[in-house]
Amino acid sequence: MDYLELDDAATQAFEELGGDFDLPHILSKPFESTNTSESTNTSESTNTSTTSPPKRPRRRVEASYLFRLEHPLSTTRDVANALGLSRVPQLESGTGEDGEASFCRLSQSRVKALDAWVEKHCPKQRFTKIRIGLAHKDSGVLPLLGRDGTLPHHRPSLAAEPTEQPLHEFPVHYFFYGTLADPARLERLFDVPASDLSALQPAVLMDGRVRTWAGKYRALIDDPGAMMDGFAYACASVDQEDALRVYEGDAYEVVAARLIVNGTEIVGRTFRFAGCEEELS
Repeated sequence: MDYLELDDAATQAFEELGGDFDLPHILSKPFESTNTSESTNTSESTNTSTTSPPKRPRRRVEASYLFRLEHPLSTTRDVANALGLSRVPQLESGTGEDGEASFCRLSQSRVKALDAWVEKHCPKQRFTKIRIGLAHKDSGVLPLLGRDGTLPHHRPSLAAEPTEQPLHEFPVHYFFYGTLADPARLERLFDVPASDLSALQPAVLMDGRVRTWAGKYRALIDDPGAMMDGFAYACASVDQEDALRVYEGDAYEVVAARLIVNGTEIVGRTFRFAGCEEELS
């Protein structure tokens, strides 16, 4: 099954799905210079830690794809049957000049399994697949920044930690430490007027610090005991969170984080670098 350039209908439909998302950014390869977030020209971190955190290997994060539905895989049920899934994949659709284009969202492993099915059942058929550079988010409990190490003394006392809110409960405070701390950028990203956005609030992030990735991108890493200044934004919905995840790209992952906002310690979220220390300067 080949990767194809998108035709006009697919491109326009995808733009409807993604709103103002930058298409070349979304179609990017992993861990390359496609992530425009968190550039190095903003607030500096204050590192109060005297010990280095344990090195964390690159996380095995599966990419996500939009798979265009066409005969003989014309519906999400067809895709589910081909893959032997008990549930149908998520359906996405939009309308272009040539009519409606429908997609389903699949993980990288399921796309590979579908490749094998196509090779066996319709080897001459060509399908359109669109890679989405999406920051990873665990479906269960999120890892906690700076307290996710394997050593016992890096494991928190759960009774002493503020309570994290459920994954699907909004609003939730996100900590921004770079280019996302800009109301004009958030206005474009969420496609809403600035008057409808929550105000950015000065905040302190605990147990993390920023290094530089690929020579120019800000990369947040674990650093127990460190503190850094930035801003907290009350993310209003899963749609806003998904927009942030696309903006950050798949070199990052969503983690829980201890924040101080208006003098109160809370557990919010932020984006941690998903690579390894050797990639950073």
